[in-house]
Amino acid sequence: MSFVAELVAAFHALENPENAYWMRGYMRDQYPFLGIKKPERAVVFKEIYKSHGRSADWFEVCSELFAMPEREFQYAAMEYLLKAQKSWDHRVPALVDQWVDAKTWWDVVDVLGPKVLGAYFLQFPADRDVWIARWMASPVFWHQRLCILYQLGYKTKTDLRVFSAVILSLNSSKEFFIQKAIGWALRQYARTDADWVLEFVAENSLMPLSKREALKHIS
Repeated sequence: MSFVAELVAAFHALENPENAYWMRGYMRDQYPFLGIKKPERAVVFKEIYKSHGRSADWFEVCSELFAMPEREFQYAAMEYLLKAQKSWDHRVPALVDQWVDAKTWWDVVDVLGPKVLGAYFLQFPADRDVWIARWMASPVFWHQRLCILYQLGYKTKTDLRVFSAVILSLNSSKEFFIQKAIGWALRQYARTDADWVLEFVAENSLMPLSKREALKHIS
């Protein structure tokens, strides 16, 4: 049995309609769920991956899993993608782009941005500017959220020129998920350089939500 077939069978065996109801509601009925909580899902994924997960092509496995209707399979697709980091190639940002267009919400974007793209652009820095420019020009605001969040874990590696430019380009957005992401990114960078964040906020008229989030943990 292939990795995908075995994972599908195992996930369906754990299906819990009551959990699925609440999980679907928490995600505002955007996608169906099987009702498998994260700890259970992690155990099953780990066991099956250990058996034969590395033997399959990561691109095919991820694509097949992400295309399935239930949200747990999209989570599994992203987990498999992260496991395959040593084998990544230039198909990664195209796959992210496709996934954001297909089945996006904050739960997917907030993994694809900092965890996937964050690692990918450090590994393939020459690809960064092309994709950032493409996503900043996209009519889908989730693409812009990727651009804000991909440096979330960079700390001293943060490219402040790009970071500032992305934030200021989106600063007038009325979209909650953009304003929230700007504040989150600034708040996170404040752990590395609080003075820079204080100065940036003082010099630029951020939306109230973004400003509040940015300064939340700065005394």
